[in-house]
Amino acid sequence: MASRKSLRTTLSDVARAAGVSVMTVSNVVRGKFVLPQNKARVEEAITRLNYRPNLSARSLRTSEARSMGIVIADSDPAFLIDPFISRLVSGLSNYLSSIDYTLDIQGVVPERFATAGILRKDRNDALCAILCGPVELRRQHLEFLRKLGQPVVLFQEVFKSPSPDVALIRQDDFGGGKLIGQLLLKHKVRRVVFLRPMLDWSAVEQREKGIRSICAAALPGIKVTTIPAASESFEDVYSTVQKFLSRGVPDAIVAATDSMGVAALKACESMGVEVPKRLIVTGFNGFDLWRYTRPTLTTVMSPAYEMGRRAGNMLIQRLRDGRFAQRNVAFPVTLSLADSTGRH
Repeated sequence: MASRKSLRTTLSDVARAAGVSVMTVSNVVRGKFVLPQNKARVEEAITRLNYRPNLSARSLRTSEARSMGIVIADSDPAFLIDPFISRLVSGLSNYLSSIDYTLDIQGVVPERFATAGILRKDRNDALCAILCGPVELRRQHLEFLRKLGQPVVLFQEVFKSPSPDVALIRQDDFGGGKLIGQLLLKHKVRRVVFLRPMLDWSAVEQREKGIRSICAAALPGIKVTTIPAASESFEDVYSTVQKFLSRGVPDAIVAATDSMGVAALKACESMGVEVPKRLIVTGFNGFDLWRYTRPTLTTVMSPAYEMGRRAGNMLIQRLRDGRFAQRNVAFPVTLSLADSTGRH
C-alpha cells in the first residue's frame, strides 16, 4: 500500500500534465517570468492536481523561510479589531500571499515588547512592527529591532531610519492634522477639543501637532484643549465627552480616530448638543465607519491597506537586492467632508 507521502503531487506530475519542463513549473511556482501560454497551462494543471509547493524543502534549499512576521505593540488584547491595524495587516498579508509568503502576527503589551516570541523566531526572513507608548520607550524598541540583524519595516513613526536594515513607512498624520486645522479656520471656531486616547501613539501625536500648528498661527487665536480618554473604547470616550460637555460646549471636537469621533457624536446626541449646528465634529482614518453615523463624520482618509502592501514589496526587494531602495516613505492623506461639519 502506498504511503500518504508518496501520493503527494510533485513538480514532475504537474510538468507532465501541462506538457512542459519541470523547470517551467518551478519558475511559475516561484513567480518568475514564463511565457503566458505556458503559465496558463501550468496554473491549470496545478489547480486540477491540487499541487501544493513543499515550502519546508524549498526553505532548506534556498536558506529562506518564505515567512515574515509583524509585531504589534498594543495594550488592547483585541488589537486586530482596530480598523487601521486590520487594514494595514490585510494589505501586508495579501501582498505576501500573492508571492507565496506567509505572515506571522503577534500582539504584545508595550512594556513586554522585547519578550515577544516572534522577535526570536529564526524562521522569519524579515519583520514589521507597530509601536506605541512614550517616545523614549518607542526609541528603545526601535533600537532593539535594529540589533536583530534582520530587515525591518516600522510603521507610523517619524524617527529617521537608524540603520540600512530599517525602513519606516507612515501616513502624513501631521499633514492630516493641518487639513483639519485649516477646516477649523474656515468655520471660524475659537474653542477646540482634541480628543485622544491615554495611550501614546506617534500618529496621534502628529495629528495633534498638525492641528495646533494651524491654530497657533490663527488671528485671533484658537484655543485647543486636549482631553484624554482612558481608552478608545466606546464607553470610555462616550463618558469622557459627556463629562466635558456638562461643563460647557466647545466650538469643535476633533477626535484622534473615527471610532472616537463616533462615540463623541453619540455623546453629543445624549446631551442634546446638535451637530453641526452647535458644534462641529471630525474624526481621522476614514474606514467606512464615518458613513454610518448620523450626521456622517468628516474625516481624514487613510491609505493603511496600501501601506501594508508597500511594506511587503519593500521587504521583498530588500531580500532580493540586499538594501532598501527607500528607507523613509510617507503616504499623503486627504480630507473627506461630511455632515458633521456642514460640508463647507
